[in-house]
Order: sequence, then C-alpha cells, then structure tokens
Amino acid sequence: MAPRVAYRQPQAGGQGFARTKKVFGGPVLTLTAADVALNAQTAIMRVPKGFVLMSWSGTVGDIDSGATLMLAIGDAGNNARFMAASNIGQAGAALPALAAGGVLYEFTDDTDILLTATVAAAGLAATPTINVLMEGYMK
Repeated sequence: MAPRVAYRQPQAGGQGFARTKKVFGGPVLTLTAADVALNAQTAIMRVPKGFVLMSWSGTVGDIDSGATLMLAIGDAGNNARFMAASNIGQAGAALPALAAGGVLYEFTDDTDILLTATVAAAGLAATPTINVLMEGYMK
C-alpha cells in the first residue's frame, strides 16, 4: 500500500512555481587585467525577468597584486545595488551580506549582473577569480 501524501508542496518547475528556489551564477570566473582597470565592467551572470533575490553567496580570490582595487557588484541601473565599493579583491574573501537595496529586489527585465572596478588594481595577483551565486525565486 502506498503512503498517504499529507503535505501540500508544489513541485519544482521550470518557472519557479510557488517560490521554488532558483540559483543563478557560477562557475568560477577568472578575471583579466582589463576587467580590473578603472571603471571596467564585467558581466558575471544574467538573471531573468521576474527573479526575486533573497540572498547570495560566493568568494572572491586575491585579484590585486597591490592594495588599491575596489570592486562593486550591481547592474546597469545601479552598479552598487548588491555590494558597494569594497576592497574584497585585495586579499580574497567570502562575499559580504547583500546591500540593503538588494534584498528582495525584483528584476523587471533579463539583467546582467556587473562587476565594476571603482578603483583600478595595481596588477593581477595569483588567483584573480570570482564566484557568485544568487538565490531567490521567480515571481
């Protein structure tokens, strides 16, 4: 005899029905010198229209051989929507918490997530990598 299904859980679907978790991003990207020049922008992922961002995780490697690099993560509308200018790429670390404006942000169009070098790197270090995963649901 088959067990009785007592729960009401939506099935995972391609559209993220009933707030089924979706994760965008990855794999690890290796940056070039042009990616960390002053005001350079690099699209590190694309999220679809209707995606609502709940959280993110990831790591940034040691990108700068010196101590000048400042990075921001955002989109074309606000280059610091998710992470304001940070020196995270100078020694490498886990991503900080989302900026306040990024929590529960709903994307109204297919959107490229942009890594912006707000202050240029002195030079590339040994591990110029970034890996960002955005978690949320489709509205």
